[in-house]
Amino acid sequence: MAQGHFRCRQTAGRYALLCALSMSAALAAQAFAPSTAHAQGAAAQAFDLPAGSLTDALVALGRQAQVQVLFSPDTVAGLRAPAVSGRMSAQAALDRLLAKSGLVAVPSATGFVVRFPAASTAADATTLAPVTVTGSGLAVTEGTGSYTSSAVTLGKNAQSLRQIPQSVSVVTRQLLDDQNLVNLDDAMRTVTGITVEAGSIGGNHGNFYSRGYALDTIQVDGVNTPASTGNDLSSGFGLAIYDHIEVLRGPSGLFQGAGDPGGTVNLVRKRAMKDFAFSGQVMTGSWDRYYAEADITGPLDSDGRLRGRLVASYDDRRSFVDGVYTEKPLFYGTLSFDLTPDTVLTAGATYQQYKGRPFFGLPGYEDGQLLDVRRSTNLDPSWNHITEEITEYFADVEHRLSNGGRIKVSGVYREQDEPSREFGWSDCAVDPVTGDTCLVSWKYRSHWKTYGLDAFVATPFQAFGREHELIVGADYRNIHKNFRYGGGDNADINLYHPDNDVPKPDYEFTNGNDSKTDQYGLYARTNLRVADAATIIAGGRFTWWENRTQNRNAYFNQFTDTSDKINGKFTPYLGLVVDLNEQLSAYASYTSIFTPQTTTDVNGQLLDPRTGKQFEIGLKGEFLDKRLNGHAALFRMEDENRAMTDPDNPLFSMAAGKMRSQGFEAEISGSPAPGWDITAGYAYTTTKTLKGTEEQKSQQYAFITPRHTFNLWTKYTFATGSLEGLSLGAGVRSVSSMYRLNGPVKFEQRPYTTVSAQAGYRFNKHLDATLTVNNLFDKVYYQRVWAAYGSNYYGEPRSVMLNLRATY
Repeated sequence: MAQGHFRCRQTAGRYALLCALSMSAALAAQAFAPSTAHAQGAAAQAFDLPAGSLTDALVALGRQAQVQVLFSPDTVAGLRAPAVSGRMSAQAALDRLLAKSGLVAVPSATGFVVRFPAASTAADATTLAPVTVTGSGLAVTEGTGSYTSSAVTLGKNAQSLRQIPQSVSVVTRQLLDDQNLVNLDDAMRTVTGITVEAGSIGGNHGNFYSRGYALDTIQVDGVNTPASTGNDLSSGFGLAIYDHIEVLRGPSGLFQGAGDPGGTVNLVRKRAMKDFAFSGQVMTGSWDRYYAEADITGPLDSDGRLRGRLVASYDDRRSFVDGVYTEKPLFYGTLSFDLTPDTVLTAGATYQQYKGRPFFGLPGYEDGQLLDVRRSTNLDPSWNHITEEITEYFADVEHRLSNGGRIKVSGVYREQDEPSREFGWSDCAVDPVTGDTCLVSWKYRSHWKTYGLDAFVATPFQAFGREHELIVGADYRNIHKNFRYGGGDNADINLYHPDNDVPKPDYEFTNGNDSKTDQYGLYARTNLRVADAATIIAGGRFTWWENRTQNRNAYFNQFTDTSDKINGKFTPYLGLVVDLNEQLSAYASYTSIFTPQTTTDVNGQLLDPRTGKQFEIGLKGEFLDKRLNGHAALFRMEDENRAMTDPDNPLFSMAAGKMRSQGFEAEISGSPAPGWDITAGYAYTTTKTLKGTEEQKSQQYAFITPRHTFNLWTKYTFATGSLEGLSLGAGVRSVSSMYRLNGPVKFEQRPYTTVSAQAGYRFNKHLDATLTVNNLFDKVYYQRVWAAYGSNYYGEPRSVMLNLRATY
């Protein structure tokens, strides 16, 4: 095992410089932040707020002022607000709205909190129901201090979790910060029912699975982009640039189009704020891990119509595996401009570079036994390395309608380039007597370009004496992938006496493929309030999909030009939500999706698309003034038309396979009591082959998905007394056995549980520190099992992380 958690390196000076720069910026921010914030609070702008309900008035003020307002619906229920118009500060406008309500508006880090005057402490403010009102219409978790969210934007328009008849989890900004989560792989491991399959250790290629299926699409502010899963593609940017993560489990064809039925992920970017704010953090931990981050936002003109935000981070770490390292700088900038009080233009860019030496796993024995060696063991060549650059440009225009609806047009362009990717990995079973095994080496060049567009109109409408909602939209996605490679040669290595200085081959790019995929879609969804307590959600989508691929693979003797087209494929969506009382709803839904296939039948025709469909029923609740969300769900998913070998023509395939995934999920997230935050989730998943060979029918088909998973993270912060400022946190992750069949041989990791612990202290309102220990009891386990020839990965041993964070 690698020894020592904190090691010094000759290059430590640059990290000291990063720390010094970050802390210097924080001190400078402290010096002028009060005056800047005060200036923004006093900045005059035009308001036009008609007399009416206080709830509507607060919504309209948040929209016109482009600030976040937090309030409890119960607190403002039944209250009226006077008309307010003219030029004044947001604080002055709020004071006028609340003049006869008995409430006050208190400035917060991201806007205002509306509460009773008696709730005078910051702790009181955070216990209000986290209802968020923003000028951009996005559900924002930053600054709420909560592990749950009042709304998500997976369905284009902001909706509460109770309004969505499917299982949805949210990883809030507070949860990301509390658990020191800076990359998507680690964040997804905390989500109920999600399995993260390591593509390497120290690399940037994780695979995500939900309910036995891949999550092959990542939305970014609602625009579809390809995910790393199944695409040999990077997991994307670090999490410093995002406000929160939304994860929907089950088919999401309505807004996604083609894809696997596992679900989808929506990454919600941070936006520029109207008031000044700064945050910075530095982390250091086991195996020479260093991380620094700075985030500054605020107005760029006198009235806050133009706002900007800059985020930068630097992640530099070694690993528990010998020789592995990662260097990852990230830069993000965005501007927002109010074209009118109801129209906002936002644009920005993100750049990230990755350089590292990843590790691609250990081999095993032919009989299915996994190696029992030091977890630091690395058999890969010392010259392994990957260089990757990701550049993204984005823009959107959003217009608020006078009836509370919105129109939004969004676009994104992402270029992902791996100019250098040379590596070798284990490719032979280990001889148990001699320890002999082998490596195979490759050289890759991968270049992806993605264009994404999405436009929709969401509007309420009146019919039959009730208010309903309609969303109509269209989207477009173009993906161009160019992949070249060379290699395939083997080299000997010995497990007992490894020599990583394997001669480096000089390969030419003699193989490759070039693929272009276009997808167009038209979608619509309506929420029909058919009774006071019942809403029917109905929708559908037409998708046009086309792929053109050139294969030039001498290594596999494959030289083909293929094309496939799907025209006007219809995907239905149907759901029902019934409010049982003010806190609890029951729901049922039918959702579907399709996946194009690339294999052919005996007649040379491409197989029909796979189709995934799911039935789900469940309960969702909002408790304790919406500070705590919970849900429980039962689901059954069937995947039809899967390619399987034609028994009469074994060299060809037929679309006859049918699989089933079913199970149960439960989750809670939020604050059960003042100072106590928790997120916990349990998932039970079984998978079965319904149509296939007898051997296939006897085994579950999704080996990577454990039958049982349980995640818990909780934190308690002392607000008064001698322990004021102290926080204590703990986490548990428990996984049942998972295995993979390689022919008749079974490679299995038995059930395991890991525990984490954290202690923190808030020195003042600007500065706090935490010390976190992961895998507290140093459990030895494999996080991924694969085959005798390789790709088996140990889980991370006990590690320690110290985090110092400043906010202004």
